[in-house]
Amino acid sequence: MRSVRPLLIIIAGMALLAGCFTGKRAHFAEAAPTIDDPAVAAVVDRLEAPTPAPYTATYNLLTRFGSIATLGTVAQSTPDARSVTVGDVRFLEQPSGSQTCNVVTSACVAKVDDAQVSNLSLTHDFSKISPVKRLQQDATVMTGPAVGSTRNIAGQTATCVTVAFAAGTKEYCALDNGLLAYQNTPDLEITLLGLSAEADPALFTTSTVAAG
Repeated sequence: MRSVRPLLIIIAGMALLAGCFTGKRAHFAEAAPTIDDPAVAAVVDRLEAPTPAPYTATYNLLTRFGSIATLGTVAQSTPDARSVTVGDVRFLEQPSGSQTCNVVTSACVAKVDDAQVSNLSLTHDFSKISPVKRLQQDATVMTGPAVGSTRNIAGQTATCVTVAFAAGTKEYCALDNGLLAYQNTPDLEITLLGLSAEADPALFTTSTVAAG
């Protein structure tokens, strides 16, 4: 029996060291909050769905602070090749890597750099992930049930939701294919202008392409 206690101490020590090396067995990302409101969930579910490629969507991006209107274009040629252009800034996410480029100067950095459009209150994910995060937050602080509706935007049927707060309302609309169709919030108005089932190769270059 005398040999049992040292053995237990050794085993406990090994377990402690293993815990030090491996750390907490935590999740890599927090689970998305549960949305109980059906009108909010209807829009979030669409935005979280993958959008079949190829496609090109064009947007009018209005930054309310300063009344700055910018053209935005989101395109995917394949499921793992995406181009997002906001004004003169182009975000490229491709199997070879990510880049953020100024299409006028052709200057690029080898990463997605949202700081280059932060003056517009935007990120490169304005057409999908950003409105999802906003709606998830809005659902926790809205003052009553959200109101669902449908609208025709750029010839597409969109599922919409209006959420109310003490200071006013916000509206978001999503297409069945997973893209944002409309966002009306205090800082931004994002409006889909057009959608096509093609992806122009010129949108995946690091500079503007002269018309031939």
